[in-house]
Amino acid sequence: MFKLKFSYVLYLLLYAIPNTILSFGIVYIINNVISGKTEFLTDYMGITFVSTVIYTYLLNIIFQKKINKYSFEVLYENEKKIFDKILKAPLITLEKLGSQRFYTAIEDLRIFATFPEVVTHTINSLLMLLLCMIYLFTLSVSAALVVVALIILIAVTYFLVISTMSQKVASLRKYNEHYYKYVDDVIKGFKGFKLSTHRREKLMQDHLSPNRENAKTLDFNINYVFLSINLISQYGLYLVIGAILFLLPVIGLLKREDVISYVVILLFVSGPINNLINMQNVYTRLTVANNRIKKFLKDFDSTEIVVTLKNAAPEAFSSLRFNQIHFEYENEASEKTFALGPVNLSIEKGEMIFIIGGNGSGKSTFINILTGLYQPTGGEIIVNEAQQSTGKTSTQNLISAVFTDNHIFSNNYDEYALENNQEYLELLRIMELDKVIADDKEHSARRPFSKGQGKRMSLIFALLEDKPILVLDEWAADQDPHFRKYFYENLLPKLKQEGKTIIAVTHDDAYFKYADRILKFDYGEIVKDFQVKDEPLHTESLWHKEVQN
Repeated sequence: MFKLKFSYVLYLLLYAIPNTILSFGIVYIINNVISGKTEFLTDYMGITFVSTVIYTYLLNIIFQKKINKYSFEVLYENEKKIFDKILKAPLITLEKLGSQRFYTAIEDLRIFATFPEVVTHTINSLLMLLLCMIYLFTLSVSAALVVVALIILIAVTYFLVISTMSQKVASLRKYNEHYYKYVDDVIKGFKGFKLSTHRREKLMQDHLSPNRENAKTLDFNINYVFLSINLISQYGLYLVIGAILFLLPVIGLLKREDVISYVVILLFVSGPINNLINMQNVYTRLTVANNRIKKFLKDFDSTEIVVTLKNAAPEAFSSLRFNQIHFEYENEASEKTFALGPVNLSIEKGEMIFIIGGNGSGKSTFINILTGLYQPTGGEIIVNEAQQSTGKTSTQNLISAVFTDNHIFSNNYDEYALENNQEYLELLRIMELDKVIADDKEHSARRPFSKGQGKRMSLIFALLEDKPILVLDEWAADQDPHFRKYFYENLLPKLKQEGKTIIAVTHDDAYFKYADRILKFDYGEIVKDFQVKDEPLHTESLWHKEVQN
């Protein structure tokens, strides 16, 4: 994922070479002053020393800004790229690889926030370590020093910066909290996103992208300040050494023979070695994270062509026909574990169809094919006897659905608004939620509910989409007996009268009489297509295992 372009490699070299020369210049001055060479014990040499330190610090600041900008650009663009990959991936891919891969990829990406610091400290530490080795050999001196004044200065500076940055860090945390809500929405509401192009676009354009852009700017500024402070501690040390070399001996506070003990080990040994040792864990984590993210992007790479139609009004739909539709599940060894089909089926506008069958009979697979979440491996789906799609389902934006694992999004990604929406208020009354939700605010509708209430809210949102086909996957299973009866006897007939085409997966055989047709699935095939009004309804016989001739 993180691949340095040639221009950035060249930039690193252009930084490393002058930085090495300047650092060597600093060491060279120190060495000659310690050696007592008279030409280095002048006032202008002290000015030269301080100027070199400041120039080297500024060089590192410029480098930090460039490498920070590059790193955070890659980091935040890849966060958006991962969302886009997930939203475009087929449902079957997400089911095979697991949603946990999504969260892991996000966590791995965050590790790369340390990338600028790692690069800078690695380069500087290696250069300083090299110079340390030179002086260990040339001076043959072993000393360890702690300059109390420097420690106090660095500590005070650090805590002052921490106190001023705490509010910005808290703001960044809020951005990331909202970001992980979007992560949760994509995982738990994946099917809902797949059914609406507008919803996907609104998530990316109105919520995710602004969130990530604002967080990117804030995160960049925070890290830039912290890294600058870290450089101040490094080059502030050079200034202290300058005072030790040029000021303290002159005013008689420090003996010349003690200078080496104060300087050499402090400068050339402790810092570089500690940095390189402490970053070994970071190197490993970065390498592992990079490999995992590349594998994630490869596994979720999809060439799926999603047919995008504008949300259609009920009158825009007249019929839907399945012609020899097949679908096959495969395990990791490419072995077929379950097959749906052949499915031959016609659905007319305004029909109310109940789908029944035992566990593993193919009901859920059929629903996923119908809604376009699975792409059939064979056959064709014909919409309105004109729009034909071979191998690609074009029904997604004709259908609103409430699935068994329904999820209420944390934000409104759809075209409708809840505030001042009389239809929404009426639906709350119909669903007997007007006493539970006291106003028409978004946050009131997007809070935790009981499972039954949550499905009622999801049905309200599905109806507000105003699509011609309504798919309900065991919707009534979590309702109390009173509302289940109301749902079948009053609500579904009302929706049918309004022109909705209703396809409901159900096991409530006491209410089968309200359907127009009942489709029974068994072993991946439709074994019964029962016309309720034309044939005597014996619900018990519908559950008998019969193979259609």
